[in-house]
Amino acid sequence: MQVLPLSAGVLAGYSSAFCSFSFGEEPTVEAVAMDNLRGTSVLEGAEDLAAYANAYDLLRSAALTPDASAKLIRGVLRSLKEDTS
Repeated sequence: MQVLPLSAGVLAGYSSAFCSFSFGEEPTVEAVAMDNLRGTSVLEGAEDLAAYANAYDLLRSAALTPDASAKLIRGVLRSLKEDTS
């Protein structure tokens, strides 16, 4: 798990939520799903998949490392416990 901090700025609002799927051994994006008011849209076109793979890479590179993300989450949980005490 990686946290995208608010300090990432505009990247935090880069895209609406999406799920990418890879069905083989290689981590290649083969489909992208997005929920909307009328259901779920699934994209499978090469240009769409390339755009969402690029968006994912940009978001992941702007996010905290898994270790830093876990440290941040633990800190937030600690502060929440202190606030309720």
